[in-house]
Amino acid sequence: MTLAGCATQPAEQTADPALKGDKETASELYAGQPAVVHATEFPVASAAEGIQRGDQAWREGKLDLAVYLYVQSLAFDSTSAEPFLKIGAVHEQLGNRELAQKAYELALQRQPDQAGACERLGLLYMQNERDDEAVALFERAIKLDPKRWRSYNGLGVIADRRENFPEAIRNYDKALRIDPSAGTVMNNRGYSRYLAGDLAGAEEDLKAAIRLKASGGVYTNLAKVQAKQGRYAEALENLTREMDIAHAYNVLGETAMESGDFVAAKRFFEQAISSAPRYFEAAQKNLALANERMLAAPPTSSVKVVLADTPVYAGGDVIGMVERGDRVEVLRSQQGSSLVRFKNRSGAEHLGWVSTASLADRR
Repeated sequence: MTLAGCATQPAEQTADPALKGDKETASELYAGQPAVVHATEFPVASAAEGIQRGDQAWREGKLDLAVYLYVQSLAFDSTSAEPFLKIGAVHEQLGNRELAQKAYELALQRQPDQAGACERLGLLYMQNERDDEAVALFERAIKLDPKRWRSYNGLGVIADRRENFPEAIRNYDKALRIDPSAGTVMNNRGYSRYLAGDLAGAEEDLKAAIRLKASGGVYTNLAKVQAKQGRYAEALENLTREMDIAHAYNVLGETAMESGDFVAAKRFFEQAISSAPRYFEAAQKNLALANERMLAAPPTSSVKVVLADTPVYAGGDVIGMVERGDRVEVLRSQQGSSLVRFKNRSGAEHLGWVSTASLADRR
């Protein structure tokens, strides 16, 4: 029976050297269970059969078997890009990034104008910080297929890494024109706007990303935008959607420290430590750093007197009032507004923005 099965192989698969199988290449792309596990499977009789049965196994969620069958097909024909693309995609699902990368590289050796392979390999290179190679692949994918929004998104991510935020935002814009529902891209554009200092635009994008069910730390990104504006209570609420309270306080402290609000940073790091005193080493280090920076920093804050009853804003909303004669600590000023630390009537401490013109030096 076995010999008869071999005799029925299509003649061209043994006669044409261009279609000769590559068992060495095939063996490099399988890292699943030992072949004996699949011993009950009927032997693959042709490249087409291996792909067909591999597709069926993939649909049934039998990923290891799918790769095994695709790899078996390569013993008959390793010249087509198709099985390598399938092997790469399944390895990505299995978390085997190195094998997925090798499969896509082999696919492109056989079909250099395969846009999907360019994009997938570019994304893997980007994850490994091989940015120049990733950019070349994304640009080739877009040239072959202008609707490749993931390639535009990849170009945006790399531009962000290079701190070229206008270029990053342009690429995210192009991706969103192709797929306005891409929550990942909306999240990335929001964070890029945050890095560029456009806090209002960042918040708008990140809230849109949440509506689009984006993942990838979107609540953490929104929290950083809010914390940058001194809206620490809102920021903490959003951080705890994605992490425990100790880590949330630590992130809040890091953002406050980046903004130069060392007093608040110190307080948040202390809260992080008290929430997880036995294991939270990162907060201990950050607290030490905040103390060092507080000592080294020139005195940028000052206490000023409120000239007239003035509303205090955060995130576009009035969060309180400071009254004539109150003393507030000014942390920084920009474009006619000052970020101040003040206490409400109950004695609770808050941060918010007031008109700089409403403040004067102490007399």
